Amino acid sequence: MTWRVILGTLSMVLTVILLGFVAVTEQSRMDDFQTSYKARQIEVGAALFEGRCVTCHNMDGKGIEGVAPALNAADLLSPKPQRLKDIGWAGTTEDYIRSAIASGRPRASNAFSTFPNRMPTWGEEFGGPLRKDQINALVLFIMNWSYQYTSAEAQPTPVIEGVGTDITLELPAGNADNGKALAEGKGCTACHITAAVGPAWLATADPNKEGVGTRVGHRFSDAGYTGKAKTAEQYLFESIVNPNAYVVTGFAPSIMTQTFGNSLTKQDVADIIAYLETLK
Repeated sequence: MTWRVILGTLSMVLTVILLGFVAVTEQSRMDDFQTSYKARQIEVGAALFEGRCVTCHNMDGKGIEGVAPALNAADLLSPKPQRLKDIGWAGTTEDYIRSAIASGRPRASNAFSTFPNRMPTWGEEFGGPLRKDQINALVLFIMNWSYQYTSAEAQPTPVIEGVGTDITLELPAGNADNGKALAEGKGCTACHITAAVGPAWLATADPNKEGVGTRVGHRFSDAGYTGKAKTAEQYLFESIVNPNAYVVTGFAPSIMTQTFGNSLTKQDVADIIAYLETLK
């Protein structure tokens, strides 16, 4: 009987110690679980962003000129986001991003007059294809960029001396590698370079899948060409800074961004042209 009492007492003491240890470490375990869960959700959000958002907002979230604004930016993700202050948003940044993704924008935002495209509705409660957990994963992924701006205030937009629209301007020597990075960053590749991922009409309009460097010769020699270019380089220059000067048959005007003459420098344009000329 004595041994039974001793064993019972020891068992009770060990149970109390074990429960005490679990209680003491519970918060740490929950914190680890939350961190792990958040990391998995960010991964889910990254996959959703790549599949749904990069066409307009770019892979790095820096936006595409004339298409959609940057999400990976100090004026949205800093502790005092100027973008939200400008529109009088009283909620959190997470709530703003969540509402913009879920409900979309049925018409162009007045706050971003240079981005005329509408934001699609993604939340299923508003008729979109994504569940609430998927919307939340996207929000976590976008907010994950905020670590870069923890002590940042919204910075003024740097002044860029645009190249303008005079295609007779003498350009510096171009760097094709820099041009490739610029073309990808400005969203040029999907429509003009990699036809396999571009709009369906591109494959129809260009069945030979010729690169821009080859196509420019055909386009420049078209009998119906109405632009001012005298050389292939000027034709590419014109197509970048004044795309409506000549619209290829079968394409609608004003599809391409019209403001590159203001936002690209002479070196930028020279680099992009150098890159495009390598694509045969």
